[in-house]
Amino acid sequence: MSAAPEVLVVLHDVDDNLNELAAPLAEAGLRIVTWDVERDPEGAPSLDALDRFSGIVSLGAYAGVPDEPKHPWMTHEKRVLEHALETGMPVLGLCFGSQLLAAAAGAPFKPSPVPELGWTSVRLTDDAASDPVLAPLVASAARGATGADEVEVFHYHFDSYELPEGAVLLGETDGIVEAFRVGESAWGLQFHLEVGLATQLAWIAGGRRVYEREGVDPTEQERLSHENWRLYREQAHEVGAAFAAQVRQYAERA
Repeated sequence: MSAAPEVLVVLHDVDDNLNELAAPLAEAGLRIVTWDVERDPEGAPSLDALDRFSGIVSLGAYAGVPDEPKHPWMTHEKRVLEHALETGMPVLGLCFGSQLLAAAAGAPFKPSPVPELGWTSVRLTDDAASDPVLAPLVASAARGATGADEVEVFHYHFDSYELPEGAVLLGETDGIVEAFRVGESAWGLQFHLEVGLATQLAWIAGGRRVYEREGVDPTEQERLSHENWRLYREQAHEVGAAFAAQVRQYAERA
């Protein structure tokens, strides 16, 4: 029996783990290998050993791309992402992961025009409807309250980025790049598709003062989480399964 394809999951902070995306990856027969950048620096994969992996998921972080001089792991992770872009290995970057992916693709950093905290609407582009990973999100958006070309997603970020040169814009909100594909097999999502109800509520409770400072009502965000969680979990599962299919295709070609 051949070994299961492995996915490298880069964990930056313990309160943002793979969460709702773990199940669809495991159901696809993939083995999840986690590198905890802060608590297990020795677990960093060397660049010459990356061919053991068939995909990469980079999660959220409190750190930002401008903080790279203070975090040696960030320089190494960016090189890992650059390697994946060069080889066509599938990548899924979430929030900070999308920001670092954009940086690895040569896009400049910029602060977000406005902080995005809690639930916001993202407009999905026409290209998203035919994208192999984001198409399920377009299809399921019709089951939501905002309409077929918009989806309600959960955010927590103050940073942003320019669209990488040659990348395909898949989602945006008032000029903020929310989703993109660079090359044929690397996807960045500025929102936290991985975060389920329990984690959403924990983040809202822990960030209540931040929400209030930015003019966002945390009680309303809790209400929206209770309203949206089931559809959001389904969307995470569908996108996770689509990404897992890309990983398996890459493994079969390698």
